[in-house]
Amino acid sequence: MTSASLLLDSTGTLDIERVRARFPALAPTDDGRRIVHADAPGGTQVTSGVIEAMSAYLRDHNANSHGGFPASAATDAMVDNVRTAAAGFLGARPEGIVFGQNMTTLTWHFSHALDARVGSGDELVVTRLDHDANVSPWVGLAERTGATLRWVELDPATGRLNLDSLTVSARTRLVAFPGASNALGTVVDPAPFVEAARSVGALTFCDAVHAAPHVPLSQRDDGIDVLVCSPYKFFGPHAGLLSADPALLAELQPDKVRPAPNEGPDRWQTGTAAFEAIAGIGAALDHVAGVGMDTIGAHERVLSQRFLDGLSGLDAVTLHGPGNAVGRTPTFAVTVRGHTSSQVAAFLAARDIYTWAGHYYAVEPMRALGLLDDGGAVRIGFVHYHGADDVDRVLQALADLP
Repeated sequence: MTSASLLLDSTGTLDIERVRARFPALAPTDDGRRIVHADAPGGTQVTSGVIEAMSAYLRDHNANSHGGFPASAATDAMVDNVRTAAAGFLGARPEGIVFGQNMTTLTWHFSHALDARVGSGDELVVTRLDHDANVSPWVGLAERTGATLRWVELDPATGRLNLDSLTVSARTRLVAFPGASNALGTVVDPAPFVEAARSVGALTFCDAVHAAPHVPLSQRDDGIDVLVCSPYKFFGPHAGLLSADPALLAELQPDKVRPAPNEGPDRWQTGTAAFEAIAGIGAALDHVAGVGMDTIGAHERVLSQRFLDGLSGLDAVTLHGPGNAVGRTPTFAVTVRGHTSSQVAAFLAARDIYTWAGHYYAVEPMRALGLLDDGGAVRIGFVHYHGADDVDRVLQALADLP
C-alpha cells in the first residue's frame, strides 16, 4: 500500500511530482512535452502498481478459479482479497461485491433481475442529473413491465437536483440517483433519496462512478441498497463493481448459466471473470487507500477553487454547474461564446490538453441545460494527480481562444 506520508511535501499537502511519478502515462513525452490529461472523468490514468499487478497475475498464476491446484488457489485468494478491499472502499460487505465488465453492464444485468418485482402501474424514480447508464436500464425495465417513470428535475441555474420534484408513492419500487454528476461535477447527498425510498419500501440504486475517485463512499452507513462504480475512473483497469446487501442478492434471481454457483456474489457474475483486471482493481484500491480520500478531497478543493477563480475572469466562457468548490468535484462543463464544444476541445488538444466535448452520455443533464442539440459542452476534469500548473495551462488556453 502507498503511504500517504511518502506523497506529502513539508507543508503536509500532496507533492504533485511524487504523485505523478506513480503514473507512467504522466511522464513527459519523448520530445519533452507534458500532456494535461483533463479527460479524467472519462477514464483516469493508472499507476505503475496497477500495471505490474495485472502483468504479475498473467505472468505468475494465470488460472481459472476454484481448481484443485496452486495457480487456481492463488486466483481464488487474490479475488477474495480484492473483494475485501473493494468492500472497505465502498463501505460495504465483501459478500455483496460483484465484479463485472463495467458499471453499465452490471446495471443492465441487475435491472433484468427486477422484472419479477415490478409490474404495471408501479413506479421507478430516476433523475435528470444522471449518466444514461443509470437511466436507460430503468427505462427498459419500465417498458418491459408497464411501470411508470418519475423524474427528479435538474435546476439548470445551479446544476443541482430540485428535491421538491422527488416524489414517491406506495407503488414506487426503485429510486435511482447519482453519487455525483459525470457532466457537471455536482455531488449528490444520498440521504433524501434513501429516506424517500425507505418511506415506501423501495430499493435505492446509486451510480457512484463519478463520485468514487473524489469523495468517500459509505454504502451501508448511507442505507443504499445497491451501489455501482467503475475502477477505470479511480486509477484502475476497465472493469465494474456492484455492491449490494448480500441478502438482496440472494433474494433476486439473476440470469446465469445453470452450472454457475447458486449462492454468493459469483452467482451474479456472467461467465469467467477478468481475473487480471481484478488484480489491477486491487492495486488501484491500494493506491487510493494509501493516499487517503481526505487528502484527495482537500487537494481537489484547492484545484476547483483555482479553476473557478480563473474562469471568473474569462467573459467568453460560461460554466454550467455549481459555481463554488464546495459540494462539487473538480469536473467542469463549459461553453465558449463563438465556438462549438468540438472546436474548443480540438483547440485544447492542439496544446496537449485532453478534454471531452459533447454530452458524455449525460443526455438528460445536457437536455435540461438546453445544450443537447447544440453540441453539448466541453468537459474539463481534474483528479489528485493534477496540480496548479495543469489548471493554469487550461485557463490560459481558454483565454487564448481567438
